[in-house]
Amino acid sequence: MRLPSLLAALERGDDITVFEFLDEAAGDELAGDDGISLLAAAAYAGRHKVVDRLVVWGVDPTHPWAGGVDPVTWAAGNGAYWVLDALLSPDRDPLRADSPHRRALRVAQAALESGTGAGRAPLAAHRGVITDLEARLGVHRTPDELMARALVRADPEHDDWFASLFHIARPESQERFDWARAVAEGAGDAGSLDRRRFALDVIQFLGFGLNPDSGDDEPPFTREAAEFLRPRLDTEQDPYALRTVVAAFTGYCSREELPAVLALADHPDPVVRNCVALALPALPALLADGIDALGVLLSLADDPVPMIRTSALYALTLSSDDTPALRGVLLARLTDAQADVRLEAAIALALRDDERATPVLDEIRRGGKTISSHGARRLDYLHHQLRARTPGM
Repeated sequence: MRLPSLLAALERGDDITVFEFLDEAAGDELAGDDGISLLAAAAYAGRHKVVDRLVVWGVDPTHPWAGGVDPVTWAAGNGAYWVLDALLSPDRDPLRADSPHRRALRVAQAALESGTGAGRAPLAAHRGVITDLEARLGVHRTPDELMARALVRADPEHDDWFASLFHIARPESQERFDWARAVAEGAGDAGSLDRRRFALDVIQFLGFGLNPDSGDDEPPFTREAAEFLRPRLDTEQDPYALRTVVAAFTGYCSREELPAVLALADHPDPVVRNCVALALPALPALLADGIDALGVLLSLADDPVPMIRTSALYALTLSSDDTPALRGVLLARLTDAQADVRLEAAIALALRDDERATPVLDEIRRGGKTISSHGARRLDYLHHQLRARTPGM
């Protein structure tokens, strides 16, 4: 194993180099102390995706690290939410008396009460860890209790916020929707902004189908959610809350209602504009209320923000539309400074049998070093789409 170079890659946040090694490594290369050292380094660096991949590949997540450090105790004590989740993922029996889940819960609770784990203070998610472990161990908290945990930091990007959202939304029920709607309606003033943001996030999460027993049926509150969210497309002033409203409305509304989001395509907040682009993934040449939806999407494909250009072009890879204006936008983006933008433009052209995409696709193939990369996955998508069109393939 090239342990020193892999450790250096983790230190600089280069997960791809580690994934490339794992794609090519023989199973025995991860056995023994080197595999444990790599796992520990990934955990200490907060590279939870690497931790997860190593555990999947058979590195023991319970083996002590250098100095006798217990992995689960370290992760729980430091509030390393996603690292802990990856370490615990192979354990199928959290309810047994000696399970690492019980140990982790005790450690996280003690760390929160004592204020330890200060080395990771800005990121530590002890409340999120506790929320997740309690749920796995059958301790269920009310939505109000979980919201209170999220609002201690009131940071929508923090894992405490995510954990509370996830576990409130997991029972996909009318009761949970009614709770979130009541919170959002009662949090209209500026002083309740955090509560409104959280409640709207819950409504969005409730549409994700997180309940494994829900099947493919849409939530029973789908119509109510769309009707609740629609006027907020016009009235919500907070950019974060508006992003959530756009994303949630897109998930709940009927196809005929989708053009309502197009009026926000020129919103000053780039994430709002990106939500609009993501709302239109399979758009036909849709005309509504005098708005050319395809024209709006093509405009977003020329947005100054690369993320938005990428999202708009991705939507065009799923669209059957084909016009001279559309091809002109795709061709212009083949020379974009951003690789992901060039990739999506080339895929969209290739799906329209335009050979001008070939040089760009070849360049991306030559540059791809691992099957785990985003480019490789998108090229695989293109390959399957083209094969599906060819009889007998």
